[in-house]
Amino acid sequence: MSDCTSTLLHDINFDCVNSPIGGIEQNILIIKKKDITGATYSTTNPLVVTALQLAAGASVCRLQGIKQANGKAWELVKKENAPDKYKHTFSGVIFNPGAANKQSAATLAQGDKYVIVVEQMWKGTGSADAFEILGLASGLEMSTMTNSSKENDNMIMFEMASVDGFEEPTPPRNLLLTTGYSATKEYFDTKLDTEESAG
Repeated sequence: MSDCTSTLLHDINFDCVNSPIGGIEQNILIIKKKDITGATYSTTNPLVVTALQLAAGASVCRLQGIKQANGKAWELVKKENAPDKYKHTFSGVIFNPGAANKQSAATLAQGDKYVIVVEQMWKGTGSADAFEILGLASGLEMSTMTNSSKENDNMIMFEMASVDGFEEPTPPRNLLLTTGYSATKEYFDTKLDTEESAG
C-alpha cells in the first residue's frame, strides 16, 4: 500500500514585509462546478492553478459586495480511517432583495454544486497569493439562506459549504496564471472570459 504522506518541503517562515491582513475584496465569482472541464496546475506546487478550462457557453456569476460583507473560511476535517479533508465555506450577502436577485438566489439553491473564486485582501509576495478557489474538487452547495425584514436591513444572507462527507482533499487552491497577478486580475475581472480559460 502506498504511503500518501508528503515530505515537508519548506520552512514555515514569517514574512515581515507581507504580514497577514484579514478579509477579501468586494466581488467574488460563482461558477457551476460542472462547467469547469479541467484545470492546469503548477509543476512546482499542485495547490496553484494556472488555468481553468470552462465548457462552451459556461456562465460565471459575479456577486457584488461592499466592505467585508462576503467572506470565506476553511477548516481541517479529521477522518478516522481515511485521509483528512478540508471543509470550504463561503458566506455571502445579496444586498437588494428584488425579484431578479431572488430568482438568482433561488437558482443557486436548486442543488447544483459550485466553485467560488475570491480575491484576498492579503496578496503575498508579488501578489502571487491573491486569488483562492473554493470547492474545486467536490464543489460547494447552498447550506443556508435567510431573509428577514427585521434583520440585516432586509438583505438576503446565505452560506455555501462543502457537504459533510464530501469535503475537499486540500485547502483552497490558489489561482495564478503563468503571466502573473495583473493577467490573473484581468482574467478574474472579465469573469474568466479570456483566451487563457482554454488552458
